[in-house]
Amino acid sequence: MKIVVRNFILLISLLVSPLFAQNNSNPSETDSKQNSKSSSFLGSGLKVLEFAGEFAQTPSEGGPQSVSSILNSSRVASSLVNSNSTNNLNPPGIITESSDSKPTSTISPRIKYSHQFTEDFFVGFVYAKGEQYNDTRTSFSTNGLYLNDRIHSGINEVGFKIGLGPLNYLTTSSSTELSFNYSELSSKGPFQSFQLKFPFLRTGDQTVTQGLAFSTGTVEFRTKNYGMDYGFVTSITDWLNFYMVGGFTVFSGQLKLASYGIETSSTGSLNASNQVTFSSPVTRSELTMFQSKEGFAKGLTGATMSLELGLVWKIFETLGVKYGGFYQISSFSISEVTGYNVGTGKTPVELSSVPDLNSSLSAKQYGTFGVNVSIVKNF
Repeated sequence: MKIVVRNFILLISLLVSPLFAQNNSNPSETDSKQNSKSSSFLGSGLKVLEFAGEFAQTPSEGGPQSVSSILNSSRVASSLVNSNSTNNLNPPGIITESSDSKPTSTISPRIKYSHQFTEDFFVGFVYAKGEQYNDTRTSFSTNGLYLNDRIHSGINEVGFKIGLGPLNYLTTSSSTELSFNYSELSSKGPFQSFQLKFPFLRTGDQTVTQGLAFSTGTVEFRTKNYGMDYGFVTSITDWLNFYMVGGFTVFSGQLKLASYGIETSSTGSLNASNQVTFSSPVTRSELTMFQSKEGFAKGLTGATMSLELGLVWKIFETLGVKYGGFYQISSFSISEVTGYNVGTGKTPVELSSVPDLNSSLSAKQYGTFGVNVSIVKNF
């Protein structure tokens, strides 16, 4: 009887033990399935983190950022620039002109993150907070006007991109990207403008002006930017890659300006002996406040194209340093501004009703170049 009971217990144990084993394995299998679902949702593809710093550029890379470097051109000029007298025979022109835009520190941080969800699809993000730039513009005109403008601006940007890619800068073969992006950019800062007018008497002039002027104030803009990027990376050696990135961006937004200026000048004219005699110097002050309308057809609008070429040093398999040079060509204009201009000895007027108060340089096309350096990390 004991032998039968012992054999029965042994048989039950053999039948029940696989069930316990199956029950014990279920949690791990469930966790594995959940992890698999989570992995498939977040994507198990490439993840790229880029910490960028721009330096030695004219102006900074990034398309719409370059708007800040030519805001000087949209300012309401003082009477030294916008003289009431006209010369149709010999209108003033620019002899020399230069512009420069540099970060206030050696490296201005800019974080870019790209997350690949499938083999052909990714989403990326761009974040830059408080980048500080010094923008300078100088020019000398045929009518004897020397102009020096300086802006210190802080720039904030938040944006995202979506498309095919992303670029794998540390690839061992090749990598490509085609993406569309959207970002919002804002900038605000003080400016100073100094103007010195030499008494140049040119053909067709009936009078000549000499004097100096200084103005200061704040300028602010906000833009919405829509763009498309394309790029590729190819491996040269085990430790070196070559890359090319191109982009096209259109942007629109709003510009605000508040300016106070003071000017001392005198006017000269030819007397009977064909000698120039100057009047007593007159000091005037001027206060200007305006803002542009917002929209593609009304306010601050423009477009930019850029091309960047460079090399990537692969320090480790998942860490490298990207170094490249870029060229950028841009066009931007400002129209339909509203505001007031108040000056010594004049009645306050609305800027929208006096086109001459807007600088003739409010529309500008220009080319710029610079250098970009960043650290790239793959996950």
